[in-house]
Amino acid sequence: MSPILLMSGVTKSFGKNRVLDGIDLDVAVHDVIAIIGPSGSGKSTLLKCVNFLEPYDEGTILFNGEIVGYCERGGRRRLAKDSVTRVLRKQIGMVFQNFNLFPHKTVIENVVEGPIQVLGVAKREAYARAEQLLGRVGLADKRDARPSTLSGGQQQRAAIARALAMKPKLMLFDEPTSALDPELVGEVLTTIRELVADGMTMLIVTHEMAFAREVASRVIFMDQGRIVEQGPPSTIFTSPGESRTREFLARVLHREEKVQ
Repeated sequence: MSPILLMSGVTKSFGKNRVLDGIDLDVAVHDVIAIIGPSGSGKSTLLKCVNFLEPYDEGTILFNGEIVGYCERGGRRRLAKDSVTRVLRKQIGMVFQNFNLFPHKTVIENVVEGPIQVLGVAKREAYARAEQLLGRVGLADKRDARPSTLSGGQQQRAAIARALAMKPKLMLFDEPTSALDPELVGEVLTTIRELVADGMTMLIVTHEMAFAREVASRVIFMDQGRIVEQGPPSTIFTSPGESRTREFLARVLHREEKVQ
């Protein structure tokens, strides 16, 4: 099968700072890719380029065989029409660090907003699916609550339900637990585990090493805008081939052991 996502030679700079430096990555349907690495290594920027929240400078990103964000005209690459990019974004769900729920809407209103306004789903159908999703993430009793009354973990689970309501083919998680108190992390990770069990295709930027080791089909280690090493969790966490990977994991895992 062709990859659902294919990145070839992708670069991205902010001024003189090259944040992505020749990224090559393929993602098959049902893959769960955990992306790890130090802060500033380009992990979050990579996700934002996938759904064109950030335009990339060079290289190609293909989603389901279509170029993301650009088109070819007269042998030159040009920005795609906004309408074309919006169609692509409908198929890619994204969950951010800081929830980004609409504060003036209830939980269920947040979940139905996209399907009704973007997909044109009938209200009755949208609300029925939203209730199903809220039950799935353990928030059935919070359907009419405002986000400000929820814990951080509950807000993040609501954000996941909102993304799933769009029936995405690919889910992007950008450090979904980094803004949470430690005791709330588990409930969000449990929700993601259930998505893994359902076969959802995912890219997950995470600092939760044990979680990455548990759920990922492949782990990617990034540093200074490059993919330094990638492979199955058993290889990356047990016998990484690159010295920079070993150095990073030694520090991170030692810190986790001290916390425990």
